[in-house]
Amino acid sequence: MSAAALRWAAAALLAVCGFCAGDARRQKLARRRRTLEQTIALLTRLRQEIAYRRTDLGQLYRTLAAEYSPGDSLGRAMKKAECFAGMQPPADLSLEEAACFAVCFGQLGRTDAGRACAQLDYYLRRFGVFLEKAREEERLSASMDRRLGLAAGAILGLLVL
Repeated sequence: MSAAALRWAAAALLAVCGFCAGDARRQKLARRRRTLEQTIALLTRLRQEIAYRRTDLGQLYRTLAAEYSPGDSLGRAMKKAECFAGMQPPADLSLEEAACFAVCFGQLGRTDAGRACAQLDYYLRRFGVFLEKAREEERLSASMDRRLGLAAGAILGLLVL
């Protein structure tokens, strides 16, 4: 292969890598949004179970852990722990969201049902705000990440030429 052909191949490779980097960021934002949606669904279910059925949290944890897919970020977190208090925040969450997750689930089972429902209501609102921010961030970066990655890769490719 000639030097010119290698330069063109390198330029094309840089453009493709830029596109892939942008796509990876978009996928990360989508995983974060899905994790937040799953967390809100879990908190809603917990609130209903505690408020209306007064379900034992140990039994409820085992039931919910069996329902979640090990492929989901919450499913992985539930498979690694023995109870709600032992759950580690999913890796997809930001630092602030992970800290809120740890405090929320760490407090479960330490109060009476009325107080637990009040705490769950508070955390449902907090995670709702997190979800709105994640949706907005995902909306703003909709296809820009791919385009910017492709453009950055193309510019680097042109520099190689």
